[in-house]
Amino acid sequence: MNKEEILKKAQSKKRNSLDEMEMDILLRSNHVGLLVGLIACLIVMAINIYFDQPYQDIYAIYCAIVCAQYVYKWIRQREKTPLFCAVLWGFTSILLFVVYFMKII
Repeated sequence: MNKEEILKKAQSKKRNSLDEMEMDILLRSNHVGLLVGLIACLIVMAINIYFDQPYQDIYAIYCAIVCAQYVYKWIRQREKTPLFCAVLWGFTSILLFVVYFMKII
């Protein structure tokens, strides 16, 4: 490739698209965010158990967040695994909300 071809290829790249390093950082930041969210849920759950309060709402919200991530991944990739995970996390989230509402009523 000569200089003109390289320049044309570099200019044709979309301005807002992420390169491989940026995509890797985004993926790792999502994983770290989910891990920190899980740790926060565990802490709040321990506090709720100590004060004899229901804690299923915290995990229902966490499961809904993970479900939304898998739904987005399925929409973009159209693979079966993210769809299966989204359904599983969504069902778990709904189940936890139902248990929570049954305990507070």
